[in-house]
Amino acid sequence: MHDEVCNEKHVKIRNERHAAISILIEINQQGAYNNIALRRALDAQPGWQPHQRAFVTELVNGTLRNRILIDHFIDAYSRKPASKMKPFIQELLRTAVYQVYWMDKVPPSAAVNEAVKLARACGFSALSGFVNGILRNIVRGYEGGTLPLPEMPHSTDVKMESVASYLSLRYSFPLWLAEALLDWLGDEAEEFCAQSHITPMVPVCTNLLKTTRDALMERLELSGIECTQSTLNDVCLHLKRTADLTATDAYRQGHFFVMDEAAYLAAQALSAQPGQIIIDLCAAPGGKSFACAGIMENNGKIISCDIHPHKVRLMSDMTSRLGLDCITVEERDASIINPGWAGYADAVLLDAPCSGLGIIRKKPDIKYTKTMEDVQNLAEFQRTLLTAAATYVKPGGILVYSTCTITREENEDNIHWFLANHAFTLDGQALTLLPKDGHDGFFIARMVRLS
Repeated sequence: MHDEVCNEKHVKIRNERHAAISILIEINQQGAYNNIALRRALDAQPGWQPHQRAFVTELVNGTLRNRILIDHFIDAYSRKPASKMKPFIQELLRTAVYQVYWMDKVPPSAAVNEAVKLARACGFSALSGFVNGILRNIVRGYEGGTLPLPEMPHSTDVKMESVASYLSLRYSFPLWLAEALLDWLGDEAEEFCAQSHITPMVPVCTNLLKTTRDALMERLELSGIECTQSTLNDVCLHLKRTADLTATDAYRQGHFFVMDEAAYLAAQALSAQPGQIIIDLCAAPGGKSFACAGIMENNGKIISCDIHPHKVRLMSDMTSRLGLDCITVEERDASIINPGWAGYADAVLLDAPCSGLGIIRKKPDIKYTKTMEDVQNLAEFQRTLLTAAATYVKPGGILVYSTCTITREENEDNIHWFLANHAFTLDGQALTLLPKDGHDGFFIARMVRLS
């Protein structure tokens, strides 16, 4: 009965820790997306200060990133495994362990005491001693350096299964995914896992029609926002201490939009010129269309499509804020060929729906929700989208295929299949970016239509 009470949507949230637990229950028990559940929960607390919102965000995302390792710590000190505990107690312990091990600004004693108080306040007084005992033992292990941390096997004849088990536990990747990463990335698999654990900064792209990156950087820093420049281009920035970006004058006046610098490279790959016709399929949230408009000096025609009506409305609102007159936004299913666009576009961008493994640090719940079957189904659907996209490109025109994932099935295999079945050639080499230096993992292939 306690779990039903604590899962009620209208339950009174007592503090930031309680909010984080409620969000994690919604994600892990009810299948909610972490970014949506977080935003909804924080919107329900309009009186909270930026530091309170930041605390909840880190606690939710950090606990998700490290969930398998956290459960490993809990299981080392509990007769009942974490997987068998009541959802509220499970998430209460997980968030407390995250505070102890990863949040330097939270004294371990405070993490334990607050967890015990919250257990009592939410109707779990009978389990408060259980919570207290496990957490105090974990704190002693943490302070004494005896927590059971996994170690990479170093034997020269080590089996791949042992390496996969290490990656799975150390970086909280399900075992199937750890095994697949070793297959896809080989020696780079651990670096991918480590980079996917780093707390992301907020990536933004300068609206070149209104300002420059340097001017935008100076303006944001005057607002108290920390900025660092992109390592991939001279247009994007990474932001820290952002609070509410939408409240800044620079945002309201349309001087930037949120988009990762790796995604900007996909827009650049179109080689868009003023006066051209560009079709951006699966365009939401619209960043690559907005980037193209800047590159084209707002001169030409960009058709930005998405299947979801609410996303179409959001893109339309964004084009107005950014002052982009060359963009037309349409609600359209990209898998259905539009005969009226046959050979119509100078360039087409297909940033396809994908498994999203390149953005795990932004959406850590992806690790636990995707399966190999999902990857295979997505790869097949992406071929349908590629076939449709190809029909819209003029002879000699450009087709750019991109994803924010790193799977062979969705990336290289799809390009090989496409080139074998369509009159296109690969222009240069396809680019695979693993998460690094603040940017996402991304795949980009630029192809030219032959006839």
